[in-house]
Amino acid sequence: MENRGFEEKVAVYISENRLFDIGSRVLVTVSGGADSVALLCLLNGLGYDCVAAHCNFHLRGEESMRDERFVRALCGKLGVECVVRDFDIPAYMAEHKVSMEMACRELRYGWFEEVRESSGCAVIAVAHHSDDSVETFFLNMLRGCGIAGLAGIKPVNGRIVRPFLCVSRADIEDYLQEIRQDYIVDSTNLESEYSRNKVRNIILPAIRQCFPDADAALRRTLSNTAGNYAVFNDAIRRIRQDICTQDGDRLVIDRQKLEATAHPMTVLHEILSPYGFNGQQEKDMLATTTVGAVFRSGRFVAEAGRGVITLFEGNGRDDEVYEFRLDDVSRLPLRLKVEKSAYYPGFRFPGNKDTAYFDGSIAEETLTLRHWREGDRFRPFGMRGSKKLSDYFNDNKFSLADKRSVWLLCCGDRILWVVGHRAAADFMVTDTTKEIIAITVKK
Repeated sequence: MENRGFEEKVAVYISENRLFDIGSRVLVTVSGGADSVALLCLLNGLGYDCVAAHCNFHLRGEESMRDERFVRALCGKLGVECVVRDFDIPAYMAEHKVSMEMACRELRYGWFEEVRESSGCAVIAVAHHSDDSVETFFLNMLRGCGIAGLAGIKPVNGRIVRPFLCVSRADIEDYLQEIRQDYIVDSTNLESEYSRNKVRNIILPAIRQCFPDADAALRRTLSNTAGNYAVFNDAIRRIRQDICTQDGDRLVIDRQKLEATAHPMTVLHEILSPYGFNGQQEKDMLATTTVGAVFRSGRFVAEAGRGVITLFEGNGRDDEVYEFRLDDVSRLPLRLKVEKSAYYPGFRFPGNKDTAYFDGSIAEETLTLRHWREGDRFRPFGMRGSKKLSDYFNDNKFSLADKRSVWLLCCGDRILWVVGHRAAADFMVTDTTKEIIAITVKK
């Protein structure tokens, strides 16, 4: 591919995929290898305002320092601002219990975003090319994946853009030769210790030997699958709108509608994929007939209810406590309305669960609003003795999400009101009451 043709092909790809505008400032990640060097040279040559970012992981001794020196010199020659960061990979691996590959990935992309923001760049340009997309296809297939994994690498992922997905490694090397630009060869890329290198150095050469047109066929497959994935995503979006509802901070999935879809397991997986549940959990979730069955994934909890699956953040608001007096309820998480009225024989109490009535002496107390804690008990109005709040929840078919979100109005250790549900006998209105205080929660 001639120099001019290479540049035009990439420029058209940038425009067609709306990766960034001609006036944009672009953060280019530069390792010193052929791909990233070509990307920086090309974007700089096309007139983009570039900033180069280089990570030194210090994993290859003098080679790592050689790479840094090379990148600094290249940026000096091109007149491009260069930002370099040193990382302690072994320390990060030990602290976060991750592999070397994952440690490098997490650290570099986290730092790239910091540099992008501080330098005023619109995007982070990385040099993945079509061969990388083919390798990703095989890696995902061998790990087990769905249509998303088979679609290869996407040109845009948040602030990450990939202008080179339209060209191959051979095209890139030809371009560098034509502009007489050298580059660094990472010795670890020639080894086959890592999974990607095994695909690159062993599997793909064997396929090419048996099937000479394999590269072109694989690129067509990736293009077709990417189109299929776009249609699939649109269908999932429509299904999600039909079977899911948002109830405050909870996502509620209608199980009957879910089970009526063409493939409930796939639909459920796509809905839950942002929340970190694994495949076995999703299977169990779909199969369970136990009301109240709970599945946890990091910060999130999914609960099987009566005809629904409810998803909510597991950390919730359990530890929130608000202390107040009835003459100042303006800073509470609930919209409380307080009304006072004189008590007289024959006073009628409207049957409204959103309002609780108390003897006027409650106005002298410091009250709290909090959530349920293990071991809580209260004295429901109209009943003798106390009752475990957990038993009250079970009797009234509270889901786990309901238990975690319901507020309790308390005075010291006494629960006065399961807000919006049941008042306790404390501060109850009696024949000796002179003033009634009505507390209403506005939903």
